Amino acid sequence: MSPFILEVSSGNDVVEAISQFSRRKNIGLCVLTGSGAVANVTLRQPSTTPGTTVTFHGRFDILSVTATFLQSGSGGGGSPAVPNGFSISLAGPQGQIVGGIVAGNLIAAGTVFIIAASFNNPSYYRLPLDEEGGHSVSGGDGNSPAVSGAVDSGQGQGGDQSCGMSMYSCHMPSSDVIWAPSARPPPY
Repeated sequence: MSPFILEVSSGNDVVEAISQFSRRKNIGLCVLTGSGAVANVTLRQPSTTPGTTVTFHGRFDILSVTATFLQSGSGGGGSPAVPNGFSISLAGPQGQIVGGIVAGNLIAAGTVFIIAASFNNPSYYRLPLDEEGGHSVSGGDGNSPAVSGAVDSGQGQGGDQSCGMSMYSCHMPSSDVIWAPSARPPPY
């Protein structure tokens, strides 16, 4: 695993900045966490009507963020890094908590720090394991051990075998929005 600390300056789109970094370095990234503030965020919230987005105006502090950026083509060189669900939880100015999948620009309202990792030589396995046997797909020099029952993800080679999950993805997007109660005035 190779860790990265990415600094996104105020006024820049956080998602676009990470995507460009991933593309330039020709690496897949798993965003682990982040800190800082963003402004005027548009989110898709799975618990609402499908396809509906909600825009939250104002400045929000990042509580948590997870995302996966993979190269869209199996080769290198110039293929765009595609985010696989950029999920974020934010704290608003009155203490409200909002979250969902970013559905628009994610503009930094100050310096935003992102902690990400790139995994060296990852292996992809399709589960459940097939008892008939199979093979593993190695993500590098081919030294990963073969495991009975693993199935090739088949990117670009018979896509019907792909389970749709990224080899870097180890999380599920948040499906709930939590609203904190309004702050109470202090007793006098």
